[in-house]
Amino acid sequence: MFKKSLLQNELGGALGESLKSVLPIFAIVLVLSISLVPMNPGILVMFLFGTIMLIVGMSLFTIGSEISMQPIGEGIGSQLSKSKKTVFPVLICFALGIIITIAEPDLQVLAEQVPSIPNIVLILCVALGVGVFLSLAMIRSKKNIALNKLC
Repeated sequence: MFKKSLLQNELGGALGESLKSVLPIFAIVLVLSISLVPMNPGILVMFLFGTIMLIVGMSLFTIGSEISMQPIGEGIGSQLSKSKKTVFPVLICFALGIIITIAEPDLQVLAEQVPSIPNIVLILCVALGVGVFLSLAMIRSKKNIALNKLC
């Protein structure tokens, strides 16, 4: 009983988030397709079906990532924060910041759009910056440094 209710709450929350993300774009495209560029009824039906499938897919992805990755992240975070030494957690945060940033597809698309800087240089500079600031956040957290003292 408890599991079913919890899953229903998660599904409702994920569905609500997906609707908030997709409905404004859906409304704009629908208004434009009705007023400025009339669409074929068949294409409009496919657009509506695609929107519904997008909302369902985003909801399921959100639930799946929360169920599978959130406990792992919380476990790693709690173990890093329990460590008495500062060097190891800072190095882990630095490495994770770099790896996650390099793997980010949006950054790779951005790098393609800046022709004056080589892609790898832009990606590595952003990755190093993320790694440094993630490490700085870990140091701030471990040493209880107020945020206004860093500025």
